[in-house]
Amino acid sequence: MRLLRAFITRSSRRTLWTSVTATARTTDECIQQAASVVQKDPHVCVALVSKSFPDYKSVTKQLATRLRSKYTIGCVVDHVPGTKHGISLLLGDTDVVPFHVPDNSERHKVRNISVGRWGSVEDFDRLRFQGNKLNENGWDAFNTISRPAHQVALPSTLQSQTGTPSFVFLASDNEPDQLLNALDHHFPQTPKIGVIGSSTPFITGEPYALFCQEEMLGGGIVGFASYNDVPVDVQVNHSALETLGEPLTITRCRGNIILDLDQAGATGLLLALIQQGQSARIAKEQEFYLGIYPPGQSDTSDPSKMTVNRITSGDPSRGNMAVDTTADLQVGQIVQFMKRRPCDDQAVSAKENVAVFGVVDQDQTIDAKPLQLPASPKVLPGVFGAGSENGIIVGRPGLASQILDVPYSVAELHTK
Repeated sequence: MRLLRAFITRSSRRTLWTSVTATARTTDECIQQAASVVQKDPHVCVALVSKSFPDYKSVTKQLATRLRSKYTIGCVVDHVPGTKHGISLLLGDTDVVPFHVPDNSERHKVRNISVGRWGSVEDFDRLRFQGNKLNENGWDAFNTISRPAHQVALPSTLQSQTGTPSFVFLASDNEPDQLLNALDHHFPQTPKIGVIGSSTPFITGEPYALFCQEEMLGGGIVGFASYNDVPVDVQVNHSALETLGEPLTITRCRGNIILDLDQAGATGLLLALIQQGQSARIAKEQEFYLGIYPPGQSDTSDPSKMTVNRITSGDPSRGNMAVDTTADLQVGQIVQFMKRRPCDDQAVSAKENVAVFGVVDQDQTIDAKPLQLPASPKVLPGVFGAGSENGIIVGRPGLASQILDVPYSVAELHTK
């Protein structure tokens, strides 16, 4: 049995991380195989389950029966490392603090925008709650359209903790921004990593399938903060992207809209790059992205300092360009145009002792092609992670956390 990191001593306590991925024909058989190579009775169990099984109602009970963890969290994902079809588990001991953010009216949502239809009762309740917060705190609390009025409250289980976590893991629906803002506010130097659950409306009848103890939920966030003393590092790789032109500086912007780069219209500059040299062969449906360096970062030699977001629209006549981000861009930030290049169908790789999370192309999900179920069970000790077509969560020290949804991009959690 391989361990993510062996024994860690903190306050005279021992913390043990164990990871394993298993494949078999049924969820119960997968869990049974995984349970045969890990210690029972963990403090927390994270279960990432591929969306290739016919049913998920019994998964949490099967986990409770076989592993007897005190806390069980996780979600349905597109696929797991090494086997695609299967279950990937991460088991931790007492220095792990789990949390749950329910999907209720108090959540601030910035991505679910209803167009052309009336909102639900829950939507009106949420707007009323946010309006009351503005009345209570005044307009000083509303300094940006992309962040909630009350953005710094941590989940209750984390509020009672002292010290700073070594890293935070999340499994979420597509609205983690409020929690990410709070985590970045309280723990700006703490790495965050996680996954947006796969879409499951035709499998479970709910948009997502999150596991919280013995319940399966259609939305919200589950996760944990690790308070052990082992430093970790989050590394990001964009294998399907290449740079286009040279870095540019934002000279005029508002919110997530770039008006000018280097005193010229942003969209016009991108079109000029497309029409130059080899870039002239780029198809009209080609996807473009923007690498964004943090405010004050003038050194562009280290691309790992960038966050990468999709360019969603542009107006050649006005020069305006919209970027798919919930963060407010700032004048002086350096950006880099990027374009997507052809990439083979890549499943998330199995790496021992490294947690790996990847973004799946919408056309290459596990249910896009007939799946060949394994003839016999297989266990991969030391392997943990997942791929999702809805993106992954990445937060690096000193950088704002984000949903990364660039196809074939990968984030890895390494111990230093």
